Amino acid sequence: MNKNEWDNSLMEYFAPKKGELSLDLLMEMVAEMMETAPENVLSEEAPPSAMTLNWNSIPNIPISEIGWSAMETKDGVEVPSAQRSQLAQFLSGIEKGKDLSAKIEALSNFYKMDESVRASFEGGDMKQNIAKAMSYLVFFKTLTQILTQFNASSAGFSFESFLGVLLGGKQVQTGEGTIADLTDETGVPISLKLYKEGNLEVGGSFTDLSRDLRKPEFKNTMQYIAVTKTLSGEGMDQQGTLDWYRFNFNLDNLYNIIAKSSKESRKNILLPKVFIATNGESVEGVPEKATSIPSAEEMENEFYDILTSIIAENEEIISQQSGGNFSLEDLKQSLDFAKSETLFGGNKIRGKDKMAVKGVIQSLKASVLRDTELKQTQMKETAIYKAIVKAYGVLAGRYKRDEQKARRQETLNEMYFYDGLSEEELLERSKAFYNAASPELKIRCLEYAYGYISNGHFNLTQGMVQKISVLAGDKAAQLFPEGQSQVRIGQLEIGASNIQQVLSGLSGVLNQNIFQIFESLKVLTTNIQGYFAGGLTDDSKAKTAITAAEEIETKTADIADVEK
Repeated sequence: MNKNEWDNSLMEYFAPKKGELSLDLLMEMVAEMMETAPENVLSEEAPPSAMTLNWNSIPNIPISEIGWSAMETKDGVEVPSAQRSQLAQFLSGIEKGKDLSAKIEALSNFYKMDESVRASFEGGDMKQNIAKAMSYLVFFKTLTQILTQFNASSAGFSFESFLGVLLGGKQVQTGEGTIADLTDETGVPISLKLYKEGNLEVGGSFTDLSRDLRKPEFKNTMQYIAVTKTLSGEGMDQQGTLDWYRFNFNLDNLYNIIAKSSKESRKNILLPKVFIATNGESVEGVPEKATSIPSAEEMENEFYDILTSIIAENEEIISQQSGGNFSLEDLKQSLDFAKSETLFGGNKIRGKDKMAVKGVIQSLKASVLRDTELKQTQMKETAIYKAIVKAYGVLAGRYKRDEQKARRQETLNEMYFYDGLSEEELLERSKAFYNAASPELKIRCLEYAYGYISNGHFNLTQGMVQKISVLAGDKAAQLFPEGQSQVRIGQLEIGASNIQQVLSGLSGVLNQNIFQIFESLKVLTTNIQGYFAGGLTDDSKAKTAITAAEEIETKTADIADVEK
């Protein structure tokens, strides 16, 4: 049994499993530990005799293992990793079957721990109350770790995984040709945005968005979940709030919303003069999509092909500089070429705008160079950094503006900007035509909208998101999922010190046996670790561990007998 298996076996028992606690499983686990404990487990000082339930008492999920990459396919069926399964077991106790807004409300109420919440834990099935409490506590601890222990790129990826598990869905792998980051339990596609408060941007490739809205399997809808974080402090001492927003882009509201988006973003919805004049029958003279820059998703695959070739030429030095732990798949996930908001500057148009030095370095720190102590200037000199820059240079060179593309732009200008009309007049004309069109014609409009033909980038600021109902105007009927009436769906507080207040509130509510079980578990593991790490010479540690195991047996039996 290695260290991870040791820790996982401790957590497995306390993950909610249909409200049941298995005494036999626990005692079998203790027996196995006593027989097979590893000699190289971490050695810790013995905990104080008077212990209280605290941050360290909450089960810890290895965050690095969460994510679609931890899903294995066996016999055509996706099988989650042990870590992902544990997280899913714990989070299953949070308003099971309810949508995100209900889960956020329940989590927020639990955190406040007012009289009504306290009362809900005083009656009923004690085992179910314990399982529910553990679900909520693991949620807050895991989310706090994601947002305080990782850089923006890694936190964003882990946050996608975490939310996917909470919603019973999964992450969408890169290269799938969609703007969606994850899906929920029912298959609803979701694009997730995580930004600092005040800096929120809901945006991306208009080409990808328009393609997704034309997909019948997506029901012509793309849901956006935007989260802003307000944190203070450093490292694990950080604490603060998360504000949650949610809305749907669909065929009905798209043009109204984009028409009120950022200045350059608005042009995306313009339709060619000939298209409007013929009620969508003619597109004569409109350049084909194939002649323009590919979508971010298409360009991502092309970039990785180039990068793979360059890495192969420098494999030895790259492996050496990364400490022998180089993984191309880890690098791809960290770069997140098609969707990352930090990897590019400007309008973030792949193949046109420059890569951001800081974004590239953050990705390297989170993947192939995470175990190094190189400074930023030193990282820019590594072979892998140079390989990324070179690969992007080759890619951008393939789509560099030339005379043919300049003539194409002149043609686009003639087709979409005509008759001396102002941009506002052109927008109103296109919007009116689109809103009056049938669903079938709306889909055709998206195939010839300026943003699709020219690979435009759409953008909504935080203020725009907060006023999304106003932007949608008379097309706000399905702007929100059923049961939701406004874009903001709640706020959550996070932070180790904040969670300690919740634990203190629980101490007077839940059966004290659960606290004593956790205390005994801590004593058990610490003393077994010390006993084996010390070469099996300190019998006092072994005796203390045995006593703790007996206490666990007694208290667990008490809980199991509560309803008998």
